[in-house]
Amino acid sequence: MSFFKKKNRKDLPALTKDSLLMYKRVWLTYVAPKWKMLALSVVLMLVASSFDALLVSQLKPVFDKVFIDKNREMLGRIGLIILGLYFLKGIFSYSQSLVMTKLSIGVIRGMQFDVFKKLLAMDNKFYQKHTLGEILTRFGSDVATVQGAVLGSLTTFVRDSASVFFLVLLMFWQSFEMACVVFFVFPAAIWPIIIFGKKMRLKFRKNREVDERFFDQVTQTFKSIKIVKSYCTEELEFENAEKTIYAQNKLQFSMAILNALQHPLTEFVGGVGMAATLAYGGYKITAGEMSAGNFMVFLLAIVAAYKPMKNLGTLHMTLQQGIVSMQRLFSMLDIVPEIRNKPDAKPLTVTAGRLEMNHIRFSYDDGGNPVLKDVSVVCEPNQTIAFVGHSGSGKSTMINFIPRFYDPDEGDVVIDGQNVKEVTLESLRKQTAYVSQDVILFKDSIKNNIRYGMPDATDEQVVAAAKAAAAHNFIMETENGYDTVLGEQGSGLSGGQRQMISIARAMLKNA
Repeated sequence: MSFFKKKNRKDLPALTKDSLLMYKRVWLTYVAPKWKMLALSVVLMLVASSFDALLVSQLKPVFDKVFIDKNREMLGRIGLIILGLYFLKGIFSYSQSLVMTKLSIGVIRGMQFDVFKKLLAMDNKFYQKHTLGEILTRFGSDVATVQGAVLGSLTTFVRDSASVFFLVLLMFWQSFEMACVVFFVFPAAIWPIIIFGKKMRLKFRKNREVDERFFDQVTQTFKSIKIVKSYCTEELEFENAEKTIYAQNKLQFSMAILNALQHPLTEFVGGVGMAATLAYGGYKITAGEMSAGNFMVFLLAIVAAYKPMKNLGTLHMTLQQGIVSMQRLFSMLDIVPEIRNKPDAKPLTVTAGRLEMNHIRFSYDDGGNPVLKDVSVVCEPNQTIAFVGHSGSGKSTMINFIPRFYDPDEGDVVIDGQNVKEVTLESLRKQTAYVSQDVILFKDSIKNNIRYGMPDATDEQVVAAAKAAAAHNFIMETENGYDTVLGEQGSGLSGGQRQMISIARAMLKNA
């Protein structure tokens, strides 16, 4: 099943058993190995969160002793205590932030390594079906979203849960009855967040798909800029990009509307709870059953707890976004390439270099329209073979079977009596050199482009290969000779010069 399959509304993820299994997989694979750093971060978060309640508790003597009893000595003492508490909280918060940042970087790095390694292992059929824009969106955006959903959610949950816990303890310490009133009213403030979170999840998925489409359009346009200019289709490309950008803007605005509605609704419900607290507290003070200091500490504890409670309410939406990205990442990481080593594959041993293709049949669309039908070829050692035919007759396809860029649907490719499907891919490809009709050069020096497949080759070997490919003379005429850095895809060289460097690279390999 393609990992780019579009989801409908019924397919939207929820916190189901499968979703929890995906989170578990991320934890066990990328977070658990760094458990010491994680444990340190959690401890620092818990300590830093406890200071919120300690700071609020210091306001009781300010109201009772300083404001009411006019005790100036107490004012200075409490001021120093509050200053010290803020200083200590800052140290613990700063330390926790550094530890969690280092942990997050490690998790992102591990995921990107795995994704990149998987992409390198994919066969040509994968890249034939899926665009560069689709792949890069998952490599960048989805990895970052998963990291935020896992570690960002952990930070929010531990830090804000601890803050709320300590502040709630303080509320009950000040007034058990008033705390019960608060707990009856304030949880209602979380419901708007949960309701809007479900709608935001749908918008988030659509936004990712549009981002993917836009990135793909931009990539294809600028990779094909010569075709765009030669056919004067700049206006058409701009119109296509304009439509996608408008779609992006529309989705972003609809997400902003949901956010804008969520906040006032939450504030209103919170305001109802605050009004109930003030009314009940005012009654208690006038009845002489509570001091002004107790009431103000209780009131400020509610204010201090509101933000972390709100953050905990948005946690659901963050987790849902993480599920969307996890589905896309894991469906790609779990793909098994069609072209891979067999469990008992052996290294290829080339003795004479006899190549046979026996009764080959192949199609690019899973058997629908065969490009080759029952084709057999024998290439004897030391023989130079040219495949000649009209465009689309399968010449390049035949060549692609040798290094196993593709496998034939039927038939075998045999080198010195060894079926290429029975040998390791590495040994097969090290014994072959490939010069593509679409020249591929890297943004690097000419020297490094020639010795791309042989990084240990000496400068003398590089020059000898260039001379054999008739590339030495024009290379020496460039600004820095073999150290001249080429532009993207060899820009700065003619088509023939790029082809010569590609031939020199193949000759240096001496396969």
